[in-house]
Amino acid sequence: MDRIAIGSDIMIMSMTGYGRASTECNGVQVTVEIKSVNHRYFDVSFRMPKSLLQMEATLKKIVQQNVHRGKVDVYIQLEGSAMNSNELHADWELLDQYITLLKKAGERYELKNDLSISQLIKLEDVFHVQQRETTVDEVEMGIIGTLEEAVNALLSMRSSEGLTLNEDIHSKLNEMKEKIELISGMTNDVTKAFEARIRHKLAEFNELEKVDEGRVLTEVALLADKASIDEEITRLRSHLTQFHDILTTDGAIGRKLDFLVQEMNRELNTIGSKSTHHSISQYVVDLKSEVEKIREQVQNIE
Repeated sequence: MDRIAIGSDIMIMSMTGYGRASTECNGVQVTVEIKSVNHRYFDVSFRMPKSLLQMEATLKKIVQQNVHRGKVDVYIQLEGSAMNSNELHADWELLDQYITLLKKAGERYELKNDLSISQLIKLEDVFHVQQRETTVDEVEMGIIGTLEEAVNALLSMRSSEGLTLNEDIHSKLNEMKEKIELISGMTNDVTKAFEARIRHKLAEFNELEKVDEGRVLTEVALLADKASIDEEITRLRSHLTQFHDILTTDGAIGRKLDFLVQEMNRELNTIGSKSTHHSISQYVVDLKSEVEKIREQVQNIE
């Protein structure tokens, strides 16, 4: 069975959702409820009558074809009079023996033959009521169809949640991009600040005019290179682009996004440790806050 179509172009799926479906099959009311929450891997468990255990592998395959990640709980109930209907059974051979012997006893002892159906029905070993249980074969297709409907409803909710996550994450990514560009624009200010600091120190010791200008510029360049965040900025831009691209692909993308979140945090930590510019440090704090919010959202993406 292919992934159930839910009639939506949404690419990302939330791991949180609920679906329910019910149908009647051969006098049996089949009800399936399925719920899922976020989980690192795919994990499904079934709560259903023991008589359905032989179907578990088939039912698990249906769920796994459509849900790739998350903790999934499936509840299956079977109800209806057909599940436990009673049937009257007769042991005809034993009854034949009863009647034959009773006739012989009547002839032998010259007894009046007053046998009646009402008397025979009292013979518990001849007539007995047996509870009839509906076999799995009789409701198998109904259970499978109902499960597929419930999974479809689950996917619909997960898709709707995914749309909300998608919009929220894109909004935060755009805010991050703006702040990263602002930081990038401040790199020249950092270099100028290094130069101003060196010249100020030299001036304090009356050494500014004695030091070769080229030496000053070389020292400034060395300090600027040591504190350069150009590579980190480039990688952050790349991570943002990859994040946007992954959000527009189908399938299980949560782990990929989680990895990118970790990498963005790594780059921001490096920028924060290198920067001596107050505004850059403040933007790094803001960016790390945005990344943490995205991380929380990513935790719920399939």
